[in-house]
Amino acid sequence: MNSYRAQRCLTRWVADSEAALEVAELQSVMTRIQSALHDIPQSQRTYIANALLNLAVAKMIKQEGRPRTSTLLLRLGDVVGSSEAPSPQSAIDLSRTDA
Repeated sequence: MNSYRAQRCLTRWVADSEAALEVAELQSVMTRIQSALHDIPQSQRTYIANALLNLAVAKMIKQEGRPRTSTLLLRLGDVVGSSEAPSPQSAIDLSRTDA
């Protein structure tokens, strides 16, 4: 497998056919999270996205450090703000600014 795993193992870039397996795993986790969210009371559902984002960013900072997290989030902002629409079948490439 040709891949790079960040020192703290939060980010990974895969350069071969195992990317499909990794995307499938991500999709499975996302489906499980969505299923679990149905148990949250309606009055709290407006806070779900913010809570998940806060958890994700806190974990990124802990595992990747502030500078790397900042770079990844900046790239994510570029993707969200551009015409690149990520498809459900592919991961968002956050590595382009890492050259």
